[in-house]
Amino acid sequence: MTLTGWIIVSVLSVVVVIFGARFISDILWNNKLGKFHKTNHVVVPKVSGLYWLKRSYGFVLSSLLVVATVSTGAFSIPITMGERVLVNAAPVQSLSNLMQIIDEANTSPWWNDFFRGDIAVDELAPNMEGAEDYAGGEERDYIGTNTQIEGVDEADIVKTDGYTIYYASRFQNKIRVIDILDDHTAELQADLDLGDLYTDALYLTETQLIVIGYIYTVVPYTYVEGSDYFGWAYVSYSGAVQVYNRETMELEYQLETDSNFYEHRLIGSSLFLISSKSIHTDELRPVFKETEGEEDTVTSYLPYEDIYYFDDMPIYSMTVVTGIQLETYEVTSQAFLGAVSEIFASEDSIYTVNSYYTYTLLNEYRNYSQIVKYDLDTEHATITYVGEARIEGYVGDQYWMDEFEGYFRVVTSTWWPTHNALYILEEDEETDALNIVGSITEGLGKENEQVKSVRFVGNTGYVVTFEQTDPLYRIDLSDPTAPVIVSAIEEPGYSTYMHVWDEEAGYVIGFGFSADNSGRVNGLKISAYDTSDPLITEPLESYQLNGEDEEGIYSYSYSEASYNPKALMVSPDHGIIAFPVMSYRYYYDSEKGYYDYSYVSQFMVFYINFTAEQIISDPIIISHEETYYYAGIDRGVYIDGFIYTLSYTEMQIFDLVNQVVLADDAIQFNVDQELYYGVAYID
Repeated sequence: MTLTGWIIVSVLSVVVVIFGARFISDILWNNKLGKFHKTNHVVVPKVSGLYWLKRSYGFVLSSLLVVATVSTGAFSIPITMGERVLVNAAPVQSLSNLMQIIDEANTSPWWNDFFRGDIAVDELAPNMEGAEDYAGGEERDYIGTNTQIEGVDEADIVKTDGYTIYYASRFQNKIRVIDILDDHTAELQADLDLGDLYTDALYLTETQLIVIGYIYTVVPYTYVEGSDYFGWAYVSYSGAVQVYNRETMELEYQLETDSNFYEHRLIGSSLFLISSKSIHTDELRPVFKETEGEEDTVTSYLPYEDIYYFDDMPIYSMTVVTGIQLETYEVTSQAFLGAVSEIFASEDSIYTVNSYYTYTLLNEYRNYSQIVKYDLDTEHATITYVGEARIEGYVGDQYWMDEFEGYFRVVTSTWWPTHNALYILEEDEETDALNIVGSITEGLGKENEQVKSVRFVGNTGYVVTFEQTDPLYRIDLSDPTAPVIVSAIEEPGYSTYMHVWDEEAGYVIGFGFSADNSGRVNGLKISAYDTSDPLITEPLESYQLNGEDEEGIYSYSYSEASYNPKALMVSPDHGIIAFPVMSYRYYYDSEKGYYDYSYVSQFMVFYINFTAEQIISDPIIISHEETYYYAGIDRGVYIDGFIYTLSYTEMQIFDLVNQVVLADDAIQFNVDQELYYGVAYID
């Protein structure tokens, strides 16, 4: 309690004592007076109850004031984090408090949040910086991972520096290390065996290979004595980070946690991890097991003081935000009760989103999203909680969010009824609140159209909605307090990803699906848009992948790039957009006398030129061998005019200048045939 609080409570307490003493004194004197009257046979009128009620009024009122003042905490010392007063988040402090908070959150009527009053970039070309040859050669020209924000690296199953390609094969716990030689042929340097680590994604620095994955532990069936059954068998896993020295390929550092990694980002020499921890375990504190070199493993636990909670939120898991300084391997962390469904990261901040749904007292279904902001210190890999806000609607993916000049922009969509909105938030200078300063809550999509893709760049936002057609909205965000829709372009189908090709000219490339007039999706498409002129209401050009080939054989084509932008190889500087396509062909085999099927794996390369008569070129198609099982191309890597396509079984090299495959230089990977066909059978 503050000094002012103590003074006020002390004064009120003195008043309570005075009124109480007078009240008690009146009672005692009236008792004595009653005895005197009785002894001397004096008849006096009986004192009414109203008299005593009036006499007790001051005592009761002052007592209530003291109780109210203390219980409301009006003069309590506020909880702070740095100079910011926490009005939304609070530390759990202890195990007993943590267990009570979890229990109360999951049994309280949090679903009635709807009635609360408070519910309401520069364009990123891929990484074009080549790495210097360690032997002192010139930089190589290559296209890196397609990321959202410049300077914020995202993990992928393939990474390169222009001289070496690292490929995390999907179905084996191996990293294929492939050297690109001076003549642009390739040599398999090593298959790095990760043992029990199941690989999820990779990062690359000048000296380190960082592997993100999971360590699985199998608990087998055990026979229960005295019975006719076996006990449960299960597989447990823990999130793990392994850091290898690129020169020696030796393991330098490992961090194993009891959490499931949701997302992560590499900024400079700091790795930031967002993970989800179960709250249905014996140990509720996040656990970290660190092993550096040949040293013994050190186990640590996140203190309860660093675990925070929010009122009126469902709690089914715990979100853990962790930073690793990759030069010193110092680890810092904070945890928050609640789930994470999406994240956005800039060079200065990370935002987590918890999209959840509720049923109101009127039995209405509602979507909400809790936005939580953290400041990043990328030099020391530290994370600091900043603030929280709750808005209506769900957030589809990371591209629905953006941070620009201190403002956070986010697009949301809801079901039943369908409603789309854009919100602009700004952090409060004194409290841990994120305040809405601007919004668009009407006109973003026609009736029943939901958001399919979003892209922000500088003072412009692009939003695609879809039911039967694809309205691509351009939004002017130059005034954060008054965003305005300035144009809309329509075509059948919709884009799942948009890339701003030329910010100044307003050129945008959309990748997604075509559709007929009824809204039925037909297949993959690429569209070129000019959003600079409100009078342009159609795409400049579209390319659609046909459902039938030249022989009339039906094929169903799909691409990982339709839901994972990192599968796209894209560079406006090179004028290239490319992606893997897997086609399922169904045809009549005249030799066999029946209908059969096969898988065709291709990598399609398109040149984009908005000043040419044909903006989207016909595709250059790189094909891997047709198979009766899934063995699709995972990624393509551009290095110095050559494209290296990687699949589970092989790597091919394609010369873009001469338009030929270097067939003699293809690399065949050794695979576990039993695992290979087993996975194919499941697919």
